[in-house]
Amino acid sequence: MKTYDSYDVYPKETFLLLLLGACLMILAYGTLYIRRKHHTPDLNKIKDTESEEETNSQLFVNRMWEQRETVGGKLLLFVLTFLALLAIFDWGLALNMLQPILFVGMIVYSFFYIMHDGTEDASEDEFRPKSNIMLIFLRLIDYRTHPFSIGLFLFNGIVLTLLLAKHFNFNLSLETGGNPRYVMSLPTSAFILSGLTVACGLLYISQQCHFFGLSQKNRGTYKLFQIHFYEIIICGATFFIWLTVVVLTSVIG
Repeated sequence: MKTYDSYDVYPKETFLLLLLGACLMILAYGTLYIRRKHHTPDLNKIKDTESEEETNSQLFVNRMWEQRETVGGKLLLFVLTFLALLAIFDWGLALNMLQPILFVGMIVYSFFYIMHDGTEDASEDEFRPKSNIMLIFLRLIDYRTHPFSIGLFLFNGIVLTLLLAKHFNFNLSLETGGNPRYVMSLPTSAFILSGLTVACGLLYISQQCHFFGLSQKNRGTYKLFQIHFYEIIICGATFFIWLTVVVLTSVIG
């Protein structure tokens, strides 16, 4: 997205990569779905016996989450020092490395937040709506049962819009050069959205199977609703910017 203005037409391989990614995700979901159909674990029993199944990996995750402020402060100081030294020799490289480092930081924070064994601050009943329609809607966006989040569909929609815009010779005003009129540009909002999408995927994985030595556990509704809270802000702002960019391009074009 940051190199949108550098291409006249995206290579055909980009469409194939997008299709391949979608197929791999559907295949992975189908594999876990079939596994769950043939073997459905009792998550209540898992919760009762979690002390027996807790691994060294889980203990490490719990310890890192408890010390997140101390560890995070040291890592931030190290990263800033590294980027400052790098900027002395190559300012452009330091700026280019800033976004990947931020992305890794978002993913690492999401991983430890979702995987740690923290006690829930609220019970399941507090999040149960009285309306049946709202209950059905919440089940559709329960990312513990499926990985297809609102952020994922929105992110793929943005990527597909960029590919098709170049293919049909429409010039979208992404404002990649700075000074966006919407507080942040579409590439920036999509970048933040990608981190939220990975967090939703981690929630689904941890609920469905063992992951990096961490045993399968029933993740509480409180974590899910915290993801929904950020989803409302990030997805709402990103959708508004995306819609505005598409509408303005259609009107001006």
